[in-house]
Amino acid sequence: MSETPFPSEFSEDDFDALDQWLQRRGKAIFDIVTLEGFLTPIVIGPNTLSPMLWLPRIWGGRTPKFRDVDELNQFTGLVMGFYNNLVAWFDEDPAGFEPTFYEHRVEGRTIMIVDEWCDGFIRGMRLDARAWKPLQRERPELLKPIQLFGTRGGWEELKRAGEAAMHAEWSVRIAPAVRGIHEYWLKSRLLEAATPGSSRLH
Repeated sequence: MSETPFPSEFSEDDFDALDQWLQRRGKAIFDIVTLEGFLTPIVIGPNTLSPMLWLPRIWGGRTPKFRDVDELNQFTGLVMGFYNNLVAWFDEDPAGFEPTFYEHRVEGRTIMIVDEWCDGFIRGMRLDARAWKPLQRERPELLKPIQLFGTRGGWEELKRAGEAAMHAEWSVRIAPAVRGIHEYWLKSRLLEAATPGSSRLH
């Protein structure tokens, strides 16, 4: 995987522990790259969503299947730490945000595998699909790179146009697009934070 800096207290050891935990589960979201993609639109999108809405999408169902309460709390603590890390990143250094991608070596070159991250982002958007419609209407170019690698229609377009060339052209546009999406929704986020009674997890 590409290395990810951690601007908050979520450590590399926490990252590895959460990744291993997800891979053992084998359903719902079972790798940390997809999880980061999934959490990113929740962090930067138009509305603050309750963890009770999105946590079940991570562990796979309304009823979490863990050995005991302690295991549930440990897992939830890691997920929330990862979420808060993303919140801190976009609060402190949004211009420096870079998604975490898997890497594959081909003939001496490093190729970024972006599909899992983009798939996660699309899943996160769907939790609040109606609220994302203004961005889809007004700035569709911001979503284009993510949709190419994260939707069935996008995968078909990649195949028709030539996957290697399309990957080279569009994969590098994902990070700037995410930073643009964050900027697009920032005004509504700031308004929400200033509204009495509103709250956001940090």
